[in-house]
Amino acid sequence: MTANPPMTTPDEPPLAATPDDTAGAWRADQLRRIISGVGAGRGRESGWHAGFGTLLALAVLVGVLVGVATDLLQAYLDSPWLSLVNSASPWLAPAFAVGIGARRYWHAAVAGLVTCVVELIAYDVTAHLRGIAVGSGITAFWALCGVIGGPTFGVAGKLWRSARGPVRGLGLAVLASAFLGEAAIAYGLYLGYYSSAALFTVIGIVLIAALGRRGRQHVRSCLWMLVTLPAAVVGELLLHLVYSQTF
Repeated sequence: MTANPPMTTPDEPPLAATPDDTAGAWRADQLRRIISGVGAGRGRESGWHAGFGTLLALAVLVGVLVGVATDLLQAYLDSPWLSLVNSASPWLAPAFAVGIGARRYWHAAVAGLVTCVVELIAYDVTAHLRGIAVGSGITAFWALCGVIGGPTFGVAGKLWRSARGPVRGLGLAVLASAFLGEAAIAYGLYLGYYSSAALFTVIGIVLIAALGRRGRQHVRSCLWMLVTLPAAVVGELLLHLVYSQTF
């Protein structure tokens, strides 16, 4: 019995990669770059970072201040400034701010959640002390928004500070898109409060211009907004649907 002949001879060229192999390698490389971009900078970033306990204490402090101020200012502000204490995006922005100080992304997510939950509790307690009844349904609605939005915006704050590679600019795009989406849908389309819509549009643009200076994120943020702005619009439409069907 003779040995099986080799499948190729030394003179034969190597097999070329198929299109599927090339596409698979490209996708794997992109995923690897995204993961490395999220994790980049850990241990090398300059500036202040809070330990987890300190970050949670900061989240509670910010939540109390924002919740109390929101309730009190609602009695004194007129349009369009009233919209700043009666809207989703300004309520979520503090979670973004707290997330900036986080050392790790999961720290930022937890701190963002705590910030929004404490905001809601502080708001309800302040309203109760002022003799204003807050319905359980509206509290549950905003609690659900906080459970989803708090961690999202906490991580967005950390991304703005730390992310490298393909995800650079995503955090800022999330924050700016929240204001722009609310301007277009809540205030422009449904309520017709055009002065509030203009105010939120200006805030979104100013956020891109000012915060985009860190790491030259302007272009990347605008590119990411091709994804985040439609997502914000869909989110606003869903919020309006749930709110209109419930209250």
